[in-house]
Amino acid sequence: MVILAFDLMERKLLEIPLPDGFGYYLSEIGLWEFGEFLSLWAMRDGIVIIWVMKEYKVHSSWTKILVFPIGGIPYFSPIYSTKNDDIIGTIRGTELVKYNSKGQLLGHRSYCNDTRGSQVVMYTESLLSLPRDSKQV
Repeated sequence: MVILAFDLMERKLLEIPLPDGFGYYLSEIGLWEFGEFLSLWAMRDGIVIIWVMKEYKVHSSWTKILVFPIGGIPYFSPIYSTKNDDIIGTIRGTELVKYNSKGQLLGHRSYCNDTRGSQVVMYTESLLSLPRDSKQV
């Protein structure tokens, strides 16, 4: 398993290998940004594990930075990390939760009463524009 990435500047498709030992945690996984780093999270048996790639495209720079239990909480998915490394995530698509950088629960709030849940995404505005193909009109 690999991460497929498209380098906008070089216009190349890249394959980024997952961290060594990551295959064990394949029950629930996700890709996100933790701080300023490309990051992976995985959850298995009530434990969340977070890796960051400290040097982009350097496989040996994958570092496991956090392992914390979330108990019997099913379907946890981190979506955002704050400037002080708190982790904001969702539970079952119905609640927002906040953990500190040590994995301690700081708070939670319900946002959806539908048992099917709802999807939450983060939007970050950027002034970066995509390069244009000089052959286009």
